[in-house]
Amino acid sequence: MTLPAKNKFDPAQPVTQGNNASQNFRDYMTKLDALVTSMSQGNAPTLINAVNDAAAATAGVSVGQFYRNGNVIHVRLV
Repeated sequence: MTLPAKNKFDPAQPVTQGNNASQNFRDYMTKLDALVTSMSQGNAPTLINAVNDAAAATAGVSVGQFYRNGNVIHVRLV
């Protein structure tokens, strides 16, 4: 499971619509909750091992998704 891909961080993205959470925020939180719950049960996702963002891109990692470099977890930014 992965979080929704984003092209860039947009701090102006509304979290609410009136008094309710926006649909994008609800979708994001649902997927984040499922991912964290899965990881807490010992089911960590398989991560691509890549040296940097360029290598991760070549391996098919989307912007905003995780990859690893040895024992360090990174988020692909470009």
